[in-house]
Amino acid sequence: MSFLGLSVIEVICLSVVAVLLFLFLLLISIGEILLKISLKRESYIGKIVSKKTRENYPNYKIDLKWWKDYSLEEVCVTSYDGKKLYPMILKAKKETDKVAIIIHGYNAKYQEMNKYAELFYNLGYNVVLTQNRAHGKSEGRFIGMGWLDRLDMLEVINMCIQKFGEGCSIDIFGLSMGAATVCMLSGEKLPSNVKHLISDCAYASVYEEFKYVYESNTKLPAAGLTEILNIYAKIRCGYSIKNADARTKLPNCKVPILFIHGEKDTFVPYDNLKKLYDATPENLRHVYTFENAGHAECLPYNEEKYTQIVKEFLKDDYTNLK
Repeated sequence: MSFLGLSVIEVICLSVVAVLLFLFLLLISIGEILLKISLKRESYIGKIVSKKTRENYPNYKIDLKWWKDYSLEEVCVTSYDGKKLYPMILKAKKETDKVAIIIHGYNAKYQEMNKYAELFYNLGYNVVLTQNRAHGKSEGRFIGMGWLDRLDMLEVINMCIQKFGEGCSIDIFGLSMGAATVCMLSGEKLPSNVKHLISDCAYASVYEEFKYVYESNTKLPAAGLTEILNIYAKIRCGYSIKNADARTKLPNCKVPILFIHGEKDTFVPYDNLKKLYDATPENLRHVYTFENAGHAECLPYNEEKYTQIVKEFLKDDYTNLK
């Protein structure tokens, strides 16, 4: 028996090859779509987050006009892999060697961090606001999700030491993806200048966070999608989102770290807090939660209490932390 001059075995082999080729092309297509949705600069998910953030500017107490009264200095830092990053510096009211590095969230702008900048500025700090890779003016096609950013922050820290002196004191604050960056950075070899770390609403694992987002927003098989994204992240972005897990870094933390989280957070679920806390050395971990706050809502929910908690933590006073 033959078909178009081909034997049955040849037809079967060609059919198998065709199916495999189709599946391969389908995998490539799905992978590219997931990258565009999740990890490319101005990703689809990022645009949704940005739209929601803009709609909630008053609730988040974001005031882009706040910056008009201040003069910021733009500096250029070269990342470990050669990308140009552009942190912005807001000098303190009075000359000081105290520095606060503020790390923004996923698809966010440094200008949206005005309330956090104001908090540290009023405490007498020089404030350094990051523009993470693939955000703002900084170079990069793919978002680092904290994992690549942790290495970028080492260069930002070095820049601060060069600019503010070998004896400068550095405290680092991050919100959402910026908070995950702080947690992932915690296990790196940090200079003694770094005194405190503050993580507000961080996720523990990039893989688990994307899986949760896919599960919450689609009826598609989230585990399979996340596996495909992981493959493509390794090929195109240079890192595995499975390896991008703060719990692998926090056990090596050497400075006090404060975890803040809203108990009503539905974007980075509240159970991430326990995962991060449990992974951290007991003598260095501190936590404060806001009962009715959602994602990135702890400061706007109760600014007075939030400011008090941060001030006391920076003074190494842990009395009111629970």
